[in-house]
Amino acid sequence: MSKQKNETMDNSVAYKNRRRGCGCLLVLLIIPLLYYGLYFAFRGQQPENPQLIAHRGGPVHQPENTMAAFEHAIAIGSDWIEMDIQRSQDGVLVVVHDEMVDRTTNGTGNVSDSTWEQLQALDAGNGERIPTFAEVIALAQESDVGLLPEAKSPELYPGIEAEIVQAIVDGGYADGTVVQSFKPEALFKVREHNSDIPVCPLYGLWHFDLSDPPMDDVELLCPMAEMIVLNPWMIKQAHDADREVFVWFGVLESALMMRIMLALGADGLMVDDPDMLADILGR
Repeated sequence: MSKQKNETMDNSVAYKNRRRGCGCLLVLLIIPLLYYGLYFAFRGQQPENPQLIAHRGGPVHQPENTMAAFEHAIAIGSDWIEMDIQRSQDGVLVVVHDEMVDRTTNGTGNVSDSTWEQLQALDAGNGERIPTFAEVIALAQESDVGLLPEAKSPELYPGIEAEIVQAIVDGGYADGTVVQSFKPEALFKVREHNSDIPVCPLYGLWHFDLSDPPMDDVELLCPMAEMIVLNPWMIKQAHDADREVFVWFGVLESALMMRIMLALGADGLMVDDPDMLADILGR
């Protein structure tokens, strides 16, 4: 076989391989275009007033879960402030994310092993201290902003659901509060103690079905943004059931992701940078 003929055959094989590669690439491009195109075609009406939720008050600007963070969030026009509830050794509901104080304060040890007096003595950043849940309720009521407390570690604090409910009732803010948790059993207990306080299931990694757990009369659901990107139909699933969707971010919070979530139809975004979202929403 001549050298020229060999070169012709090699070129033919290379051409076929390139065509095959281009075809595969085209298919890979068409599938997501069809997937998201169909979603946008059937997503339904967009929310008229997307909600700005300051996650932990907005730690990009102030120390997380502190009064300074919540006050800043309110000042820039947040609709909701989100926080995490733990309990001190002597039974005070405190606003702190972790079960330990090591990451967010100058102290060490478990929240549950510290008295309220000991927790108050800690620096939670920039001279701020750990607030009580009652203090944050009073601020929210005074400012007429929605309150999204999370029962963070209910398994560590037997009876904390009843105490959260009582604090909300004592603060006179049941109408402005939604209790959230990743633990469905905690939400069921909240309902048992007061069915007038709305609850919101939180969904994390690899959760794509917003009907699980089955909870009657839940008006609000909080899935993870990264999962919404993979399955935006969760938003339509919720809207078809007359439920709103507040989206929280794992590691991909950015202006682009915020815009994508709003375009997909999220009713609200729970963000670490409320100022950025305020700009996007034109506030």
